Amino acid sequence: MINTKHFIILTLIFALAFQSVFVHAQSPQKVAYQMVVRNASGELVKESTVGVRISILQGSAEGSAVYVETHAPQSNINGLVSLAVGGGTPLENTFADIDWASGPYFLKAETDLAGGSSYSISGITEILSVPYALHVKTAETVSGTVLARIEALEESQLLKYGFTDARDGNHYQVVKIGNQVWMAENLKYLPHVAGPGTGSTTASYCYVYGYDGTNVTDAKATANYSAYGVLYNWSAAMNGEAGSNINPGGIQGVCPAGWHLPGDAEWTELTDYLGGASVAGSKLKESGTTHWSSPNEGATNESGFSGLPAGYRGANGGFFYIEIYGDWWSSAEYSTDNAWFRYLSASDSNVHRFNFAKAHGFSVRCVRD
Repeated sequence: MINTKHFIILTLIFALAFQSVFVHAQSPQKVAYQMVVRNASGELVKESTVGVRISILQGSAEGSAVYVETHAPQSNINGLVSLAVGGGTPLENTFADIDWASGPYFLKAETDLAGGSSYSISGITEILSVPYALHVKTAETVSGTVLARIEALEESQLLKYGFTDARDGNHYQVVKIGNQVWMAENLKYLPHVAGPGTGSTTASYCYVYGYDGTNVTDAKATANYSAYGVLYNWSAAMNGEAGSNINPGGIQGVCPAGWHLPGDAEWTELTDYLGGASVAGSKLKESGTTHWSSPNEGATNESGFSGLPAGYRGANGGFFYIEIYGDWWSSAEYSTDNAWFRYLSASDSNVHRFNFAKAHGFSVRCVRD
Protein backbone atom coordinates (compact mmCIF):
# COMPACT_ATOMS: atom_id res chain seq x y z
CA MET A 1 0.00 0.00 0.00
CA ILE A 2 1.33 3.41 -0.95
CA ASN A 3 0.30 6.59 0.84
CA THR A 4 -0.34 9.67 -1.28
CA LYS A 5 1.79 11.87 0.96
CA HIS A 6 4.98 9.89 0.97
CA PHE A 7 6.35 6.42 0.59
CA ILE A 8 9.39 4.26 1.29
CA ILE A 9 11.32 1.87 -0.89
CA LEU A 10 12.59 -1.16 0.99
CA THR A 11 16.21 -1.76 0.05
CA LEU A 12 17.20 -4.61 2.34
CA ILE A 13 14.51 -6.70 4.03
CA PHE A 14 15.88 -7.97 7.30
CA ALA A 15 19.48 -8.90 7.95
CA LEU A 16 20.50 -10.87 11.02
CA ALA A 17 21.76 -8.46 13.63
CA PHE A 18 23.59 -11.03 15.76
CA GLN A 19 25.62 -13.82 14.24
CA SER A 20 25.48 -15.61 17.61
CA VAL A 21 22.02 -16.92 16.73
CA PHE A 22 23.74 -19.69 14.82
CA VAL A 23 25.74 -21.02 17.72
CA HIS A 24 24.08 -20.01 20.97
CA ALA A 25 20.80 -20.90 22.64
CA GLN A 26 19.80 -17.25 22.95
CA SER A 27 17.82 -15.64 20.16
CA PRO A 28 18.68 -12.22 18.76
CA GLN A 29 16.61 -9.45 20.33
CA LYS A 30 17.18 -7.04 17.45
CA VAL A 31 17.03 -7.38 13.68
CA ALA A 32 18.66 -4.85 11.34
CA TYR A 33 16.28 -3.10 8.95
CA GLN A 34 16.85 -0.44 6.31
CA MET A 35 14.67 1.60 4.01
CA VAL A 36 15.02 4.50 1.61
CA VAL A 37 12.60 7.35 2.26
CA ARG A 38 11.14 9.51 -0.51
CA ASN A 39 8.45 12.17 -0.54
CA ALA A 40 5.36 12.26 -2.76
CA SER A 41 7.43 13.73 -5.59
CA GLY A 42 9.84 10.82 -5.46
CA GLU A 43 12.62 12.95 -4.01
CA LEU A 44 14.92 11.51 -1.37
CA VAL A 45 14.31 12.73 2.17
CA LYS A 46 17.90 13.44 3.17
CA GLU A 47 19.46 14.05 6.58
CA SER A 48 16.12 14.40 8.33
CA THR A 49 14.59 12.91 11.46
CA VAL A 50 11.77 10.58 10.42
CA GLY A 51 9.10 9.16 12.70
CA VAL A 52 8.68 5.42 12.13
CA ARG A 53 6.22 2.96 13.64
CA ILE A 54 6.96 -0.73 13.08
CA SER A 55 4.27 -3.39 13.55
CA ILE A 56 4.75 -7.15 13.26
CA LEU A 57 1.53 -8.61 11.85
CA GLN A 58 0.62 -12.29 12.17
CA GLY A 59 -0.99 -14.42 9.48
CA SER A 60 -1.39 -11.93 6.65
CA ALA A 61 -0.79 -8.35 5.57
CA GLU A 62 -4.10 -7.51 7.29
CA GLY A 63 -3.38 -9.63 10.36
CA SER A 64 -3.37 -8.53 13.98
CA ALA A 65 -0.27 -6.89 15.42
CA VAL A 66 1.72 -9.06 17.84
CA TYR A 67 4.33 -6.37 18.43
CA VAL A 68 4.50 -2.60 17.85
CA GLU A 69 7.36 -0.15 18.43
CA THR A 70 8.38 3.35 17.38
CA HIS A 71 11.66 4.92 16.21
CA ALA A 72 12.91 8.40 15.33
CA PRO A 73 15.92 7.67 13.09
CA GLN A 74 17.91 10.13 11.01
CA SER A 75 18.06 9.56 7.25
CA ASN A 76 21.48 9.89 5.69
CA ILE A 77 22.57 11.83 2.61
CA ASN A 78 21.19 9.04 0.40
CA GLY A 79 17.78 9.04 2.11
CA LEU A 80 18.61 5.78 3.86
CA VAL A 81 17.12 5.04 7.28
CA SER A 82 18.66 2.27 9.39
CA LEU A 83 17.09 0.92 12.54
CA ALA A 84 16.97 -2.22 14.67
CA VAL A 85 13.57 -3.89 14.93
CA GLY A 86 13.27 -4.91 18.55
CA GLY A 87 15.33 -1.93 19.66
CA GLY A 88 12.69 0.79 19.42
CA THR A 89 10.26 2.11 22.01
CA PRO A 90 7.72 -0.71 22.58
CA LEU A 91 4.03 0.19 22.37
CA GLU A 92 2.54 -3.30 22.38
CA ASN A 93 3.99 -6.57 23.70
CA THR A 94 7.62 -7.71 23.64
CA PHE A 95 9.75 -8.54 20.61
CA ALA A 96 11.45 -11.45 22.41
CA ASP A 97 8.08 -13.13 23.02
CA ILE A 98 7.11 -13.43 19.34
CA ASP A 99 6.53 -17.09 18.46
CA TRP A 100 8.14 -17.16 15.03
CA ALA A 101 6.97 -20.75 14.46
CA SER A 102 3.38 -19.44 14.29
CA GLY A 103 3.93 -17.35 11.14
CA PRO A 104 3.82 -16.17 8.48
CA TYR A 105 4.59 -12.67 9.73
CA PHE A 106 4.50 -9.34 7.95
CA LEU A 107 6.22 -6.06 8.77
CA LYS A 108 4.18 -2.86 8.50
CA ALA A 109 6.20 0.36 8.37
CA GLU A 110 4.43 3.67 8.96
CA THR A 111 6.23 6.97 8.67
CA ASP A 112 5.93 10.63 9.51
CA LEU A 113 8.36 12.67 7.43
CA ALA A 114 8.10 15.52 9.93
CA GLY A 115 9.59 13.29 12.63
CA GLY A 116 6.43 13.13 14.73
CA SER A 117 3.75 10.51 15.33
CA SER A 118 1.22 11.38 12.62
CA TYR A 119 1.96 8.13 10.86
CA SER A 120 0.79 7.10 7.42
CA ILE A 121 1.12 3.57 6.08
CA SER A 122 4.12 3.40 3.80
CA GLY A 123 4.35 -0.31 3.11
CA ILE A 124 3.78 -3.85 4.26
CA THR A 125 6.14 -6.66 3.38
CA GLU A 126 6.36 -10.31 4.32
CA ILE A 127 9.21 -11.24 6.62
CA LEU A 128 11.11 -13.91 4.76
CA SER A 129 14.39 -14.90 6.38
CA VAL A 130 14.41 -13.97 10.04
CA PRO A 131 11.84 -16.47 11.31
CA TYR A 132 14.02 -19.42 10.36
CA ALA A 133 16.79 -18.07 12.57
CA LEU A 134 14.53 -17.05 15.43
CA HIS A 135 12.59 -20.30 15.30
CA VAL A 136 15.71 -22.17 16.38
CA LYS A 137 16.31 -19.98 19.43
CA THR A 138 15.89 -22.95 21.75
CA ALA A 139 18.31 -25.11 19.80
CA GLU A 140 21.96 -25.47 20.74
CA THR A 141 22.98 -25.23 17.09
CA VAL A 142 21.28 -24.69 13.75
CA SER A 143 21.16 -27.63 11.37
CA GLY A 144 22.97 -27.33 8.06
CA THR A 145 19.67 -27.52 6.18
CA VAL A 146 18.11 -24.63 8.09
CA LEU A 147 21.26 -22.54 7.85
CA ALA A 148 21.44 -23.14 4.10
CA ARG A 149 17.85 -22.01 3.76
CA ILE A 150 18.54 -18.84 5.73
CA GLU A 151 21.61 -18.06 3.63
CA ALA A 152 19.75 -18.71 0.36
CA LEU A 153 16.98 -16.33 1.36
CA GLU A 154 19.47 -13.67 2.40
CA GLU A 155 21.38 -14.01 -0.87
CA SER A 156 18.19 -13.64 -2.92
CA GLN A 157 17.36 -10.42 -1.06
CA LEU A 158 20.94 -9.17 -1.47
CA LEU A 159 20.89 -9.76 -5.24
CA LYS A 160 17.51 -8.07 -5.57
CA TYR A 161 18.05 -5.03 -3.36
CA GLY A 162 21.82 -4.67 -3.02
CA PHE A 163 23.32 -3.54 0.27
CA THR A 164 24.36 -0.38 2.11
CA ASP A 165 27.80 0.17 3.58
CA ALA A 166 27.09 1.11 7.20
CA ARG A 167 30.32 3.14 7.36
CA ASP A 168 29.15 5.91 5.04
CA GLY A 169 25.67 5.06 3.75
CA ASN A 170 26.73 4.31 0.17
CA HIS A 171 24.43 1.77 -1.45
CA TYR A 172 25.73 -0.86 -3.90
CA GLN A 173 24.13 -3.17 -6.40
CA VAL A 174 25.59 -6.68 -6.54
CA VAL A 175 25.71 -9.50 -9.05
CA LYS A 176 26.28 -13.25 -8.86
CA ILE A 177 28.72 -14.58 -11.44
CA GLY A 178 29.25 -18.32 -11.20
CA ASN A 179 29.64 -19.11 -7.51
CA GLN A 180 30.86 -15.62 -6.62
CA VAL A 181 28.86 -12.58 -5.52
CA TRP A 182 30.55 -9.34 -6.60
CA MET A 183 29.83 -5.68 -6.06
CA ALA A 184 28.54 -4.31 -9.38
CA GLU A 185 30.00 -0.87 -8.64
CA ASN A 186 33.39 0.50 -7.67
CA LEU A 187 33.92 1.02 -3.95
CA LYS A 188 33.33 4.61 -2.76
CA TYR A 189 34.48 4.39 0.85
CA LEU A 190 36.65 7.46 1.42
CA PRO A 191 38.06 7.76 4.96
CA HIS A 192 40.65 10.32 3.81
CA VAL A 193 41.83 11.77 0.53
CA ALA A 194 45.08 13.06 -0.97
CA GLY A 195 46.07 14.76 -4.19
CA PRO A 196 47.93 12.76 -6.87
CA GLY A 197 51.28 14.26 -5.90
CA THR A 198 51.21 12.46 -2.54
CA GLY A 199 51.89 8.73 -2.47
CA SER A 200 53.64 5.80 -0.83
CA THR A 201 54.28 2.10 -1.18
CA THR A 202 53.63 1.45 2.49
CA ALA A 203 51.39 4.26 3.85
CA SER A 204 47.68 4.30 2.96
CA TYR A 205 46.41 6.87 0.47
CA CYS A 206 43.02 7.31 -1.20
CA TYR A 207 42.35 9.41 -4.30
CA VAL A 208 39.47 10.70 -6.39
CA TYR A 209 40.38 11.12 -10.05
CA GLY A 210 40.93 14.77 -10.91
CA TYR A 211 40.76 16.01 -7.33
CA ASP A 212 43.87 17.63 -5.85
CA GLY A 213 43.21 18.32 -2.20
CA THR A 214 42.57 16.78 1.21
CA ASN A 215 38.93 17.65 1.92
CA VAL A 216 36.79 14.49 1.87
CA THR A 217 33.52 16.41 1.50
CA ASP A 218 34.81 18.31 -1.53
CA ALA A 219 36.18 15.15 -3.10
CA LYS A 220 32.82 13.40 -2.67
CA ALA A 221 31.07 16.29 -4.39
CA THR A 222 32.91 15.67 -7.67
CA ALA A 223 31.35 13.99 -10.67
CA ASN A 224 34.21 11.48 -10.87
CA TYR A 225 33.61 10.28 -7.31
CA SER A 226 29.92 9.76 -8.09
CA ALA A 227 30.59 7.92 -11.34
CA TYR A 228 33.82 6.01 -10.69
CA GLY A 229 34.35 5.78 -6.93
CA VAL A 230 37.68 5.93 -5.15
CA LEU A 231 41.21 5.00 -6.20
CA TYR A 232 43.30 3.28 -3.50
CA ASN A 233 46.97 2.52 -3.32
CA TRP A 234 47.58 -1.11 -2.37
CA SER A 235 48.19 -0.33 1.29
CA ALA A 236 44.85 1.45 1.53
CA ALA A 237 43.09 -1.33 -0.37
CA MET A 238 44.56 -3.89 2.04
CA ASN A 239 43.86 -1.68 5.08
CA GLY A 240 47.21 -2.68 6.54
CA GLU A 241 46.74 -6.45 6.17
CA ALA A 242 49.39 -8.75 4.70
CA GLY A 243 49.02 -10.14 1.18
CA SER A 244 47.31 -13.47 0.52
CA ASN A 245 47.41 -15.90 -2.39
CA ILE A 246 44.66 -18.25 -1.21
CA ASN A 247 41.22 -18.65 -2.80
CA PRO A 248 39.06 -17.13 -1.48
CA GLY A 249 41.44 -14.35 -0.55
CA GLY A 250 40.04 -13.85 2.94
CA ILE A 251 41.43 -10.31 3.29
CA GLN A 252 38.70 -7.82 4.16
CA GLY A 253 40.95 -4.84 3.51
CA VAL A 254 38.99 -1.67 2.77
CA CYS A 255 35.82 -3.64 1.96
CA PRO A 256 32.68 -3.52 4.14
CA ALA A 257 32.02 -6.18 6.76
CA GLY A 258 30.98 -9.44 5.11
CA TRP A 259 33.00 -8.66 1.96
CA HIS A 260 36.66 -8.94 1.06
CA LEU A 261 39.26 -7.80 -1.44
CA PRO A 262 39.44 -10.48 -4.17
CA GLY A 263 42.56 -12.60 -4.32
CA ASP A 264 44.44 -13.20 -7.55
CA ALA A 265 42.92 -16.68 -7.80
CA GLU A 266 39.42 -15.25 -7.35
CA TRP A 267 39.96 -12.93 -10.29
CA THR A 268 41.12 -15.92 -12.30
CA GLU A 269 38.03 -17.88 -11.26
CA LEU A 270 35.85 -15.02 -12.52
CA THR A 271 37.74 -14.78 -15.79
CA ASP A 272 37.65 -18.53 -16.40
CA TYR A 273 33.92 -18.69 -15.71
CA LEU A 274 33.35 -16.07 -18.40
CA GLY A 275 35.30 -18.00 -21.02
CA GLY A 276 38.91 -17.01 -20.43
CA ALA A 277 41.00 -13.86 -20.43
CA SER A 278 40.69 -13.23 -24.17
CA VAL A 279 36.90 -12.77 -24.11
CA ALA A 280 35.89 -12.14 -20.50
CA GLY A 281 36.64 -8.43 -20.69
CA SER A 282 33.78 -7.80 -23.08
CA LYS A 283 31.40 -9.49 -20.64
CA LEU A 284 32.68 -7.46 -17.69
CA LYS A 285 32.70 -3.98 -19.24
CA GLU A 286 29.74 -1.63 -19.04
CA SER A 287 28.42 -1.39 -22.59
CA GLY A 288 28.20 1.78 -24.63
CA THR A 289 30.28 4.93 -24.40
CA THR A 290 28.63 6.82 -21.54
CA HIS A 291 31.74 6.21 -19.46
CA TRP A 292 34.04 4.28 -21.80
CA SER A 293 35.84 5.89 -24.71
CA SER A 294 35.01 4.66 -28.19
CA PRO A 295 35.18 1.97 -29.42
CA ASN A 296 34.75 0.16 -26.08
CA GLU A 297 35.61 -2.93 -28.06
CA GLY A 298 33.19 -5.87 -27.73
CA ALA A 299 31.51 -4.58 -24.54
CA THR A 300 28.25 -6.40 -23.72
CA ASN A 301 28.23 -6.39 -19.89
CA GLU A 302 26.74 -9.87 -20.18
CA SER A 303 27.90 -10.69 -16.66
CA GLY A 304 26.33 -7.63 -15.01
CA PHE A 305 29.69 -6.67 -13.50
CA SER A 306 29.44 -3.21 -15.12
CA GLY A 307 33.18 -2.56 -15.16
CA LEU A 308 34.02 1.16 -15.31
CA PRO A 309 37.14 2.95 -16.65
CA ALA A 310 38.14 4.95 -13.58
CA GLY A 311 41.72 5.38 -14.78
CA TYR A 312 44.45 5.37 -12.15
CA ARG A 313 46.80 7.42 -10.03
CA GLY A 314 50.37 6.86 -11.25
CA ALA A 315 53.04 5.71 -8.82
CA ASN A 316 55.01 8.89 -9.48
CA GLY A 317 52.01 11.19 -9.27
CA GLY A 318 49.28 12.33 -11.66
CA PHE A 319 46.02 10.83 -12.87
CA PHE A 320 45.89 8.90 -16.15
CA TYR A 321 43.56 7.26 -18.68
CA ILE A 322 40.09 7.78 -17.25
CA GLU A 323 37.47 6.44 -19.71
CA ILE A 324 40.15 4.21 -21.26
CA TYR A 325 41.27 1.77 -18.54
CA GLY A 326 39.61 0.23 -15.52
CA ASP A 327 42.07 -1.19 -12.97
CA TRP A 328 41.24 -3.27 -9.87
CA TRP A 329 43.56 -4.48 -7.11
CA SER A 330 43.81 -8.03 -5.83
CA SER A 331 45.00 -8.99 -2.36
CA ALA A 332 47.93 -10.95 -3.82
CA GLU A 333 51.45 -9.61 -3.48
CA TYR A 334 53.91 -10.06 -6.35
CA SER A 335 56.95 -8.66 -4.55
CA THR A 336 57.85 -6.25 -1.80
CA ASP A 337 57.00 -3.33 -4.07
CA ASN A 338 54.42 -4.75 -6.50
CA ALA A 339 51.00 -6.43 -6.31
CA TRP A 340 48.74 -8.22 -8.81
CA PHE A 341 45.77 -6.47 -10.40
CA ARG A 342 43.38 -6.82 -13.35
CA TYR A 343 42.56 -4.21 -15.94
CA LEU A 344 40.08 -3.73 -18.78
CA SER A 345 40.65 -1.56 -21.84
CA ALA A 346 38.40 0.38 -24.19
CA SER A 347 40.38 -1.00 -27.12
CA ASP A 348 39.99 -4.77 -26.60
CA SER A 349 37.90 -7.53 -25.03
CA ASN A 350 40.60 -8.95 -22.76
CA VAL A 351 41.01 -9.17 -19.02
CA HIS A 352 44.64 -8.24 -18.47
CA ARG A 353 46.60 -9.62 -15.51
CA PHE A 354 49.64 -7.67 -14.47
CA ASN A 355 51.58 -6.43 -11.45
CA PHE A 356 52.38 -2.79 -10.75
CA ALA A 357 53.92 -0.77 -7.96
CA LYS A 358 51.82 -0.68 -4.81
CA ALA A 359 51.93 3.12 -4.89
CA HIS A 360 49.52 3.14 -7.85
CA GLY A 361 45.95 4.16 -7.15
CA PHE A 362 43.48 1.62 -8.52
CA SER A 363 39.78 0.89 -8.06
CA VAL A 364 38.42 -1.79 -5.72
CA ARG A 365 35.61 -4.30 -6.26
CA CYS A 366 34.70 -6.48 -3.28
CA VAL A 367 33.54 -10.11 -3.20
CA ARG A 368 31.09 -11.48 -0.67
CA ASP A 369 32.57 -13.72 2.02
